[in-house]
Amino acid sequence: MIAHAQLIIANSLESASLPEELKSETADTRHLLVDNFGIDEARWLVRESAKKALGTGLHQFIIVTKGLTIEAQNALLKLFEEPPENTVFFLVIPHQSILIPTLRSRLIITGNSVPQSEVTAPFLEQSLKERIDTIAKLAKDDPQSLGRIVRDIGEQHLSELSPDAKRSLLLCEKYVYNRGASRKMLMEELALSLGT
Repeated sequence: MIAHAQLIIANSLESASLPEELKSETADTRHLLVDNFGIDEARWLVRESAKKALGTGLHQFIIVTKGLTIEAQNALLKLFEEPPENTVFFLVIPHQSILIPTLRSRLIITGNSVPQSEVTAPFLEQSLKERIDTIAKLAKDDPQSLGRIVRDIGEQHLSELSPDAKRSLLLCEKYVYNRGASRKMLMEELALSLGT
């Protein structure tokens, strides 16, 4: 039996635990690599997956993204629950907390969590002012790294956090990947709750 929708925890296509033949595009193996998977990408996927495979009879879609909007996830619910015949989806994301629970429940989870980023350890050791400065710089230069910091703190340091810091972390995990959320403000709240 084929698992029609699989979740792979990885930072990139290259690091994903996929068979090598799926890491190259063909007529029947399609890649969609985007920083943020939105409703337009979800509509494209629904359209393309409805088409017949050309060669092997199996249509495979590899979606690699760092974030998915809530609208896009809701659009994927039915597609992953009732996929077109002979179609398989591989969703490659850095952390499963990006997904809403109903979408996560429709996926077979494979792969391990990605290792702690090189930014997280220094972030935790910084003073409050240094953390705020780091957040401002990352929000401007590399906003996706803010999500990696949140993920790493949750995976590696949750037991060390105060109740306030845990509350702030849960808030960050819930909203840091949402398009409309202010990552900078969420992270500043977390930085304050981590103390000095």
